[in-house]
Amino acid sequence: MNLSPDRLEDALSRGLAPLYVVAGEEPLLVTESADAIRAAAKADGYTDRRVLHAESGFDWSELRAAGQALSLFAEKTLIEVHLPTGSPGRDGGAAIKAAAEQPPPDTVILIICAELDSRSRNSAWFKAVDKRGVTLYAWTPKGRELTRWLEQRLRREGLSAEPDALNLLAERVEGNLLAGSQDIAKLALLHPGARVTAEHMADAVADHARFAVFDLLDKALAGPPEAALRTLDRLREEGVEPFPIVALLAAELRKLARVVSARDAEAVCAQIGVFRRRIPLMVQAARRHSPASVRWMMAVAGRADRGAKGVDRHDPWDDLVTLVWVLSAGREARGWMAASAAQLEPRIA
Repeated sequence: MNLSPDRLEDALSRGLAPLYVVAGEEPLLVTESADAIRAAAKADGYTDRRVLHAESGFDWSELRAAGQALSLFAEKTLIEVHLPTGSPGRDGGAAIKAAAEQPPPDTVILIICAELDSRSRNSAWFKAVDKRGVTLYAWTPKGRELTRWLEQRLRREGLSAEPDALNLLAERVEGNLLAGSQDIAKLALLHPGARVTAEHMADAVADHARFAVFDLLDKALAGPPEAALRTLDRLREEGVEPFPIVALLAAELRKLARVVSARDAEAVCAQIGVFRRRIPLMVQAARRHSPASVRWMMAVAGRADRGAKGVDRHDPWDDLVTLVWVLSAGREARGWMAASAAQLEPRIA
């Protein structure tokens, strides 16, 4: 069974599954979901907790041995498997699949991962857990989902917020749920039980809008340019180096080059490993662009890469602004690209 983090509490109230996989791109939601499963297991008598770290060279027979071992002090066991890479490999996949198909008695297995790619989420071991246990994937909430998450968090602390205050909080904590959680806890101390106004929010909440580089990519693929350029500005203000931004955009442009000329864009996205959540954004970007415009952006990305590495003196941030604007604007930028081609091409070459 696949669950979102907001449905976990209700599912746990109906009983524990024998096996859980908790993963996702949002660390706070992954951590809190794992904590909720631990708490439910402890309340149900699973007092023997064993932790396995499945790093490079891990012997997956330890998982089977842990499930078969008898505890001197408890009848029920919680086995945690920390899988930092998100990929258990062939032996690990087989071990997890076997545990899902024949769960050890009086045992709950909790596998905690970071972000999983589409291949891992479609693997045999992941599907086996989904069939016999619970898989939970924590996407970073955005837009209305972020607003709902903040509203729920405020209610948990006994607060409510005026719409303007809620919008201000969403804007300031975008991309950093931990900061949002901390700010709401602070508001609860300053204004217990209150309906928070925009003035309260502005006074109490620090500007935590730490936009991730991947958030920049999502906004540039989705368009329009304003949101993406604002994110790029914030990254620069926070001292993020240009190289990782250039590298990510260049990698995504290589994928876009394959998608833009495809008959079935979604199928190609899945084939080349575009994250499922990002596939609609990639398809939108492909509709705004042509093979020629993607080649033009890749040339600009190449020059930005050389500038970021110090190979030439060109400021890579200038090219990043160009890339983000053109990628997110699409057809609106074609006239500008044509007018600028003669000036830019010699500098790109």
